[in-house]
This record gives sequence, C-alpha cells and structure tokens, in this order.
Amino acid sequence: MRFSRLISAGLAFTAAGSLALAGCSATKDAATSVGEAAKDAATATGQAALAPAVTPVLDLLRKGESEVNAGNVGAAIATLGGFKAVWDKAAPVIRPLAGDKWPMIETAANQVLSTFGGGGTPTAAAAGSAISGLIGPLSGLIGK
Repeated sequence: MRFSRLISAGLAFTAAGSLALAGCSATKDAATSVGEAAKDAATATGQAALAPAVTPVLDLLRKGESEVNAGNVGAAIATLGGFKAVWDKAAPVIRPLAGDKWPMIETAANQVLSTFGGGGTPTAAAAGSAISGLIGPLSGLIGK
C-alpha cells in the first residue's frame, strides 16, 4: 500500500515537472516572440521617423543630380547651395537611427558640403560623384 502511494506520488511529481518544463519552454518562446515583435516595431518606427528627415535631402540631391546630368553644373551649385540648411535639420534625426551606417553617411554628406560649398566650381564628374555618394546610402537607409 505504501509502495503504491510512493509510485503515485512519484508519477504526480514527474507529471508536474514535465508540465512545468513545458510551460517554461512556452514562456521562453513567447518572450522571444515578444522581443522580436518589439524589435520589428522599433525598426518600423525608426523607418517612419527616417523618411520625413531623409526625403527632403534626397529630393534636393536628385534635383542637383538631374542638373549635373543635363550638363548644368551651375544650376546644381545653386540648388545644392541649400544643402547645408536641409542637412543640418535632417542629420540629428538620421544619426541615431542610422546605426553603423552613420560614419559612411556623414563622410558622404561632408563631401557634398565641400564640393558645393567651397565657393569654386566643381567639375561635372566631382559634382556627380559627391551627389551619388550620398544618394546611395540615404536611399538604402529608407529602402528606396
């Protein structure tokens, strides 16, 4: 009689342990899923914050690029004369959301600033290179 009680108690403890372990695994899976969902939401929020900051910069760069491609470097210089003001407004939003891409973006933005803000007239090749050097990483940042 005592032996059967011990077996019953042992089986009960084994069943309870199995259920507890299964519950822990499910809890861990749920926590991982919640963590992934939070990460995805943060990424989506970051993307939503980036677009309004990046779009005016890209619009200005693309207009300048169009002018350079049309052979009108003077018009591109005039267009990109407003780059510094647009960049100064956008950069503080872009920097924390760009992560490890920021140094490349900052270097490319500084190249645009030095190419178009130096008072001289860049060659079409230098102007096009500076513009495309920033369009690429900014477009990649917002997935366009």
